[in-house]
Amino acid sequence: MSRYDWIDGKDFSIDHFFLMDRWLLKMIFKKYETIEVSELKDLSRVLGALLKDNPKLCWYITKRAPETKKGIARLLEGAYTNLSKEELRKKEIELMEAMETDIIYTEPHMMQLNCNYIYAWDEKYLNELINLKDMVVLDLGAGTGRLTFAAAKHAKRVYASEPVDMLREYMRDYIKDHHITNVKVLDGFVESIPYEGNTFDAVISGHVVGDNYEQEIQEMTRVIKNSGYIVICNGDDDIVRTKPDQELLNRGFEVFKHKSSVGGVIYNYRKQVIK
Repeated sequence: MSRYDWIDGKDFSIDHFFLMDRWLLKMIFKKYETIEVSELKDLSRVLGALLKDNPKLCWYITKRAPETKKGIARLLEGAYTNLSKEELRKKEIELMEAMETDIIYTEPHMMQLNCNYIYAWDEKYLNELINLKDMVVLDLGAGTGRLTFAAAKHAKRVYASEPVDMLREYMRDYIKDHHITNVKVLDGFVESIPYEGNTFDAVISGHVVGDNYEQEIQEMTRVIKNSGYIVICNGDDDIVRTKPDQELLNRGFEVFKHKSSVGGVIYNYRKQVIK
């Protein structure tokens, strides 16, 4: 059963991994290289069995993301070998739902419809955090463009940085279909932003910062002009949070709280950067 109910596993299969790019494949498979075969859990062994049944997919993954070779080898070594075709498909559906936060990236249109942090969000929350009029803005981890296209209504120009290829192409199609002229989509990571220092008036993001606060915020600060703003404007999900992110408060961020339309408690953050 899926945790967030974003997908129905019956609509997905291991073939969706052919739609994944290097960044996403590394995120999924590299962690397995440090796990002993004896410690592989049930669905990891299912993943191994599915890979073993799909040598072309193994070839694709290891060519697309060579860093995954050791992890793939570990999964193949620990793969189930005694499942019937019907049993394997049943387990595959379970695996797809367990991996919904990865799998959903292969279907951006489904993200727009099914991910509550996107469809339940109101752009007024971004506008309450910052006046983007005439600003040059960077959106980090732009996804399907939730913040990007809201910002573009006011900003001079928005650069949407996103590491997932399918999501970049979705935004480019949206730009073309809606005749948007002030948004540029590019590949990039929050830990290594592909711009010179002091480039942007504001850096915005949501659901991005948190893996390595120090490095991420340092990079965001680097590319912001003096007196510019870092804005973390999260989507509106149904998670009832009981407190703000202390790591952000410790680093001088202001906090803003509201209740989402789907019952969640949401914290957003803002910091002016003085150099």
